[in-house]
Amino acid sequence: MQKSNSELFTTMPVGKAVAKLAVPTVISQIVVILYSLADTFFVGQIGDPNQLAALSITFPIFTLLTAVANLFGIGANSVIARSLGKNDETTAKKASAFGFWASFAVTAVLAVVLGVFMKPILTFFKADEFTFSFSARYLFWVFVIGGIPTVAGLILGHLVRAVGKTKEAGIGLSIGGIMNIILDPIFIFEKGDTLFNGAFTMPFGFGMDVSGAAVATMISNTISMVYFFVILAKIRKHTVLSINPRRFSMEKNVAFDTCAVGFPAAVSVLLVSVSIAVLNGLLLGHEDGNILSAAYGITSKCGTIALHISIGIAQGVMPLIGFSYGARNHKRVHEVCRLSFRILWIFSIIFLIIVQLVPEAIAGVFTPHAETIQTAATFMRCWSWCVIGMSLFNMYNSVFQAVGKWKTSLFLAVLRLGIIFTVLSFVMDAFWGVTGLMWVQAVTDTVSFVIAAILYARFKKSVIREAKETPVHDPVPSAPNRVIAISREFGSGGRTIGREVAKKLGIPCYDSEIIEKISAETGFAKEYIEQYGEYAISDNLYNNALAGRTYDGQSDADKLWLAQKEVITRLAKEGPCVIVGRCADYILRNTADCLSVFIHASDEKRTERIVSVYGQHEETPAKRLHDKDKKRKAYYELYTGTSWGDADNYALCLDSGVLGIDKCVELIENLF
Repeated sequence: MQKSNSELFTTMPVGKAVAKLAVPTVISQIVVILYSLADTFFVGQIGDPNQLAALSITFPIFTLLTAVANLFGIGANSVIARSLGKNDETTAKKASAFGFWASFAVTAVLAVVLGVFMKPILTFFKADEFTFSFSARYLFWVFVIGGIPTVAGLILGHLVRAVGKTKEAGIGLSIGGIMNIILDPIFIFEKGDTLFNGAFTMPFGFGMDVSGAAVATMISNTISMVYFFVILAKIRKHTVLSINPRRFSMEKNVAFDTCAVGFPAAVSVLLVSVSIAVLNGLLLGHEDGNILSAAYGITSKCGTIALHISIGIAQGVMPLIGFSYGARNHKRVHEVCRLSFRILWIFSIIFLIIVQLVPEAIAGVFTPHAETIQTAATFMRCWSWCVIGMSLFNMYNSVFQAVGKWKTSLFLAVLRLGIIFTVLSFVMDAFWGVTGLMWVQAVTDTVSFVIAAILYARFKKSVIREAKETPVHDPVPSAPNRVIAISREFGSGGRTIGREVAKKLGIPCYDSEIIEKISAETGFAKEYIEQYGEYAISDNLYNNALAGRTYDGQSDADKLWLAQKEVITRLAKEGPCVIVGRCADYILRNTADCLSVFIHASDEKRTERIVSVYGQHEETPAKRLHDKDKKRKAYYELYTGTSWGDADNYALCLDSGVLGIDKCVELIENLF
């Protein structure tokens, strides 16, 4: 019998594990990149640097909406996940209602303030007679009118993700991005306008210029919001999520805990807004400030590509680092970090070379305006030297987040954009003018990278010291007892077979008993253990790897898995037994004399059985079989790295639909 010796979070080769987690994350970040580039790209085709400058001026203000969504959405997500682990549905409902309505109220206030004080606010952000009308019209549609649907869509995405609907969350946010890309040219241009240097002529359009970009964004975000409302309506009878205003609560364990968790994420976004506003304001104070601002807008969008790809790599490996650190596998932490840093070094250098060689071509993609292209090309050549420091800084920051050192992560974020960037902007502007401002980001990220590297070196030394004092793995004594581990398809009768075998052999059968033991030892609710002890939150590996992560880098599902391994290993050492499900065949592969059995049957036979045993449900029997098996398979493969149901992974595979329950029991009994 051949068994894979790889396991995603423990023994799977580091390169393969990093690829499995990081590649999907990078792909999702590319979708974000396309979304963020859309407005700048299409407005740039107009050829008016004043309209591009308006986007640069308004971006920090618009980003406030993301900060609000992060504050209440990420915070509520964490409270809901923790409440589910404690089987506290009341708090989960209150947290979802608080997150939604608090964000609604704050956004409404911000929208009213912006609508009333639009002129002084835009004047503060250096809008002039050439850019004010463009900026005001853009913010009116995207913030004053569209602020609430924008935040509502983001908040609902966080809430839906908290209950395991990660696929639905991804679809909802992607819908907004895709619709924005489709609608931008329709609202920005009018019939007969040419795009891409005359290569394409608009067959129709509203001709709203930069205002059209705002209307497209507002409509796209509204569509995303409506999608999430539909999802909530569909799952309302089976979810703890609630946006009923009567559930709104200001209790400390709801309001304070939500804001405490979401605060660092909100601050990070606000710091980005502040840094952009500071640099853009200083550029606008120079001669030809609007062209400089437009060039900065193009440069920052180019930087978005490097930023999001480096974030994708760094965030992709966060679960792997967090899990390994939590399991005290410090060697694996070091291996994952080393490989990730190498990947980022290579990516950064390649990106830097490309920008240095063809900045004019890159800038030309965003605008046909010759002077803006030349200014942006000069800006890019200076700016692009930040890519190495920025990419590595993001990786250091992700490491600190993954191992639970969120205070260090927050300190670095505030230091980088809140202090170093701001101080350097004013100093370099005073001494070197526009040229100095073009180099601010590169100097900031280089200095920040050095500081982060020093803190990481100190952390690494502490890890090495801890590794010397504590074995990487506590040795697990071999259990000579004969154990039967039964894996099964849903509805195949595997649980019944396991109990009958144990009864005939006169040995214990552990199934629900494991739930009792884990609950008593960990404090997890029995219902939570039953739901997530062998079923993944999603049938997607990437979604499972990132779902429910907290500041210690582990999700509740990870902690449940570790507790489950410990309980199953201990039961096997206590004496002969039958263990049903929960990856027992894999857990005991090297520590017990384990007879691994896989029970399966045809869909028809299993459908008959689940209807007779469990009764009819709202969903069809076929759908229940499909969903249960997909999540069992995803759970097994997530935590073992091997294929669930693959005959090579079991000593015995039995078709209970053909053989019958009694014959399966007899065969297993005879092999014991």
